[in-house]
Amino acid sequence: MTIGVEPVERPGAAFGRAGADGSVVVELDGACGLSRERIGGKAWSVDHMRGLGLPVPPAFVLTTEAWAEFGANGGVLGAEIWAGVRDGIAALESGTGRRFGAAEHPLLVSVRSGAAVSMPGMMDTVLNLGMNDSVERALTADTRNPGYASDTRRRFVTQYREIVLGDPNGAVPEDPWEQLRGAITAVFRSWDSARAKTYRRTRGVSDSLGTAVTVQAMVFGNLDVLSGTGVLFSRNPNTGARAVFGEWLVGGQGEDVVSGRTTPRPLDELAVTLPEVHRQLLAAAELLERDGRDIQDIEFTVESGRLWLLQSRSAKRSARAAVRAAVAMVDEGLIDTDEALRRVGADQVRTVLLPASGDDTGLRALAQGESACPGLASGIVVTDPDEAETRSAAGEHVILARPTTSPDDLHGMIAARAIVTELGGATSHAALVSRELGRPCVVGCGAGVVEALAGRVVTVDGGAGTVWPGRVSGKAVDASVIEDVGRLAQWAQVDSAELPEFLSKPNEDRSAATDSDATNSPIPREADGNKVSELAVLRLIGIKGRVQPDAIATSLTIAAAEAASHTADFVTRGLCASTPVGIRLTPQGREQLGRLLEHERVDLDRSDLAAAYDEFCEFNAELKAVITAWQMKDASTVNDHSDNTYDAAVLARLTTLHHSVTPLVERIGTIAPRLAPYTDRLARAVERMNGGDHSWVARPVMDSYHTVWFELHEDLIGLCGLSRADEAAAGRAH
Repeated sequence: MTIGVEPVERPGAAFGRAGADGSVVVELDGACGLSRERIGGKAWSVDHMRGLGLPVPPAFVLTTEAWAEFGANGGVLGAEIWAGVRDGIAALESGTGRRFGAAEHPLLVSVRSGAAVSMPGMMDTVLNLGMNDSVERALTADTRNPGYASDTRRRFVTQYREIVLGDPNGAVPEDPWEQLRGAITAVFRSWDSARAKTYRRTRGVSDSLGTAVTVQAMVFGNLDVLSGTGVLFSRNPNTGARAVFGEWLVGGQGEDVVSGRTTPRPLDELAVTLPEVHRQLLAAAELLERDGRDIQDIEFTVESGRLWLLQSRSAKRSARAAVRAAVAMVDEGLIDTDEALRRVGADQVRTVLLPASGDDTGLRALAQGESACPGLASGIVVTDPDEAETRSAAGEHVILARPTTSPDDLHGMIAARAIVTELGGATSHAALVSRELGRPCVVGCGAGVVEALAGRVVTVDGGAGTVWPGRVSGKAVDASVIEDVGRLAQWAQVDSAELPEFLSKPNEDRSAATDSDATNSPIPREADGNKVSELAVLRLIGIKGRVQPDAIATSLTIAAAEAASHTADFVTRGLCASTPVGIRLTPQGREQLGRLLEHERVDLDRSDLAAAYDEFCEFNAELKAVITAWQMKDASTVNDHSDNTYDAAVLARLTTLHHSVTPLVERIGTIAPRLAPYTDRLARAVERMNGGDHSWVARPVMDSYHTVWFELHEDLIGLCGLSRADEAAAGRAH
């Protein structure tokens, strides 16, 4: 393989020969021109900041093409790649006035991983590389600080032994070039480390993407008392306030902050000790934020009173910060109102409007379980979803308590102000649906809770996982939150209460958003005599609980007129009743459905069906984990969907799962022909999801992937002659 890049793609310097495969070693000169996918997020940031004229140590990058060639070459750096690395080091020497491995004015470098998809902590980095006896003496002579020189060597030796040698007592090579070859090799190999592969597998990231390697001239936060390292956010990532927020560690290097071995100090202390550096840092943060039009997370080092920037990226933020920053950046002219609405998710609005937890009530809890969705809500406990809907429609505040929930409880879950279950955990149906609905939810409270709570007025504290007696008041939502949400609603031209619903819709549909947008409807089958069965329609109504005829047409891929004809006939025969929110089964309808299902089971191969269901349950565990990851970053952190990289990884994971399960769903359709449409329904959800409308992941009131999956699961449970409650108790259905 030849090395280099086409001149038309990158005007800066490439090291090695040009080839059709593109660059493999490239100088980050501020005009690199290569994508994140080829050079990784770290190198892209370095190149971009240099292009803005900011103080960034010189660097070069081995692209993902170099990683691919490394793998194809049996895990060995080929001669042409190595020639490019030597040219890259020469460029760093030219940019710093130092020489790599020299006994006078030596150059040390960092060797960092850099994939296009963020994989925090999963791959390796080596700092202070190039150290040996003569270099340590040279650094001592340069700085007249033997403590700094020995500390830097100690750091290097410890890290090199851990990362490259895998032996705390291993012999580190004296030759800096041998050190460099070993470090680059180790970073490339860390792409296939057990932890990195596990991380990618659990997040649906392809193993074929590979990592780049950035080699950068070292700057030293451990040099003297005027040196240090830190992290700066251009705005407060917790509140969104327009004030810098960060920490600063005197005499340290980056890994000291990450490891937690030393407690950093407030950034304000930098303003006292090095006011000019602090001023330059704030000016750089302002420039980077205006250039990126977003809150920036900036890593920096100060070397003997001189500021160096190492990386800048869009910052992770809380829901409150997302809402506040979106509104403020419109006022500041950084973004327009359409962009502000795109940056704020429905879940973020729901989160900021939730009252604070009441877990300091001093009361004795009636029930304790696992927090599934935060929030505080009070009402009278009912145990039947139909009753919840009826009483809610009459103006009562109700809490729905169930042993476990299933898709046909959805209308009651929507009507309730909160949900409590005896069974299940953070991946239960109740947990997943409640998070999408924004209902406080406590799951896994134990047997007997439904009976104990029935008819009582309680407060469900979703954040604390507690059910309190009576009505408990949480802290009021701050007036500034209400004001920001109100302005977003004004820009959306909706009422504040309707804003989450508006934001749930794809951007292109917001101007004329409806739950049954004709552009999202599948092409109906022609009325050619091959009409859908009465059983299929009744079963869909039974599973969905309440459903409009047009939604039946969408789910079953039939003409709207056919769906309307069926439902009108069912109402006439007393099998269904009309409600303001759709058609529901009557007791007579449930009896008829039961008879039809029993007749269907007679003609099925029970052993084939049972085997298919067992396979489905294996996939079901992964589906629950994926949907949970979509909704929660960890057990206590709601996914506010501000981290596009995280969301993309979850969506990739769901797409991979879909491709894996499709053959099984198709086979289920041959065993039980009525279930054949599930193949197309799941595929349609994936298509919409990957087309950018993420409401198709798990939104309950539409044929989202999660909704269709649970309906298929419900059908399989029924056809196997099982009950959801029994399956939930066995850990297979919740």
